[in-house]
Amino acid sequence: MRNPPGTRADRITPRRLGLSAGLVAAILTLATLRGPGLTIDEPLDVRPGRDYVALLARSGWRFFERANVDALFRDNAEHPPLGRWLLGIASKTFEPFEDWIFGPDPTGLHVLSGRVAPALAFAGLVGLIAAEAGRRWGLAAGVASAWSLIAMPRVFSHAHLAALDTFLALFWTLALLAAARAVDARRPLPAMLAAGLLWGMALLTKIHAWFLAPLILAWALVRLGTGRALGLVAGWTAVGVATFVAGWPWLWHDTLSRWGAFWGTGIVRTSLRVEYLGRIWSDREIPWHYPWVYFAVTVPVLLHALAAFGLARAWKGRRDDPFPGLLAGSILLFLLLFSLKGPVYDGERLFLLIFPAWAMLAGLGFAAAWGRWGGSRAGRVGLVALMLTQGGGTATMHPFGLSYYNLMVGGLPGAERLGLEPTYWGDAVDRVLLDELARRVQPGQVVALAPTLYPGQGVATTTAALVRRDVVIRDESAVAEADWILVSRRRAYWSPELTRLLADPSARRVAARSRQGVWLSGLWSVSKRPEPSP
Repeated sequence: MRNPPGTRADRITPRRLGLSAGLVAAILTLATLRGPGLTIDEPLDVRPGRDYVALLARSGWRFFERANVDALFRDNAEHPPLGRWLLGIASKTFEPFEDWIFGPDPTGLHVLSGRVAPALAFAGLVGLIAAEAGRRWGLAAGVASAWSLIAMPRVFSHAHLAALDTFLALFWTLALLAAARAVDARRPLPAMLAAGLLWGMALLTKIHAWFLAPLILAWALVRLGTGRALGLVAGWTAVGVATFVAGWPWLWHDTLSRWGAFWGTGIVRTSLRVEYLGRIWSDREIPWHYPWVYFAVTVPVLLHALAAFGLARAWKGRRDDPFPGLLAGSILLFLLLFSLKGPVYDGERLFLLIFPAWAMLAGLGFAAAWGRWGGSRAGRVGLVALMLTQGGGTATMHPFGLSYYNLMVGGLPGAERLGLEPTYWGDAVDRVLLDELARRVQPGQVVALAPTLYPGQGVATTTAALVRRDVVIRDESAVAEADWILVSRRRAYWSPELTRLLADPSARRVAARSRQGVWLSGLWSVSKRPEPSP
């Protein structure tokens, strides 16, 4: 429902609404960046980005010489480079400020500085959906859409990680909305070509963006008819693919073989283990309903209800406004895609890009509710209060929002009973736990991190406080000789040796990080000699 002309609300333009919502999201995210511990992908994404920036600064135009390109991308060509460029730029740019405020990073990676980039991308995403929902459905929808995305604890938490997923959510949503508007524009050709550039940026972020092509083709066919739709989508596709190739120098040489290898990364890859419904599965054997369950149980229940209400209202008015159907189609596409026999893991992370569309549908549902019950003071107060309560999960679970489960399964304790993974990859091994380790550990003692998935993960987790104690965290291979073990509750990757050791009466858990009574990470003392006094 749109605002009546001439009212105070009507003077809040979609652009102003988007800027305000983005600013709020930026403040909330930047103020809490240090919360989560180092996750496994962050060093693997920040390091290449820092290398890109360093080589460009050192070599100038020689950056594009084949020898430099081959050396630079050889070990990180599983993903296109845009997200890593953004991480590298942020890491290098904010490195001096990080060192000044928090002290030097002993790893030299400056992941915390890199986290600024996804935090700002999330702010842009919140502002984008607020502005678009406000333009289409009015102020109430815009505000509710923005708040819905912030109130999704897992989406908010991913925005704190120096990884690629929040960038993909931003560029996918930007490309989707731009193409949808271009199809309906008065001059669709230039608008579609500009939208193709944005799609190219999404392609340069992650392989998922290729699935936007059939979605936009279907939308154009419905809106424009076959002849015009095919021509416009052909131009959109040409610009997007050209942007993708131009933006990734790795593809400039041996193009066909490298392109084929890139497509293979989504199919031929090391299998990951996943805990789901009390069993350990290979990512290729996990039941088809895995993405549907995680979509259902990782969003606050009222937001689900609002989005469903928004869809119901949109179905009634589908002839006048078919756009909600495009949003629903984009969500359904990825839930179906990840229901197939491809590798599926990490809960909602692989389809994080669908949640902005769901937040917009929740905003549409809230606007419909506001139109029905917002005429009275009691109705307005009640609706606003209900929306504000949906932020409780984001607030109470931080910095472990990636452990959030909604009331459908009884929260995190219920998810634990069902055998769902209680934590993400290392985020619960946070600064609080590491500071406790630094307070207790003695010089020369051995500390192991478990589980670890790549060589040097323990070193990357080491803090300045531990270095001052002459301690560098080692990988899981050092568990047998360790005096202390930092354990992340990612049970699918617990080795039999670690499981036996944690059950040994001589091992004592001396600290833990938990939420809702469920421990997510812990510090074990396994020294056979008496523990020194702190």
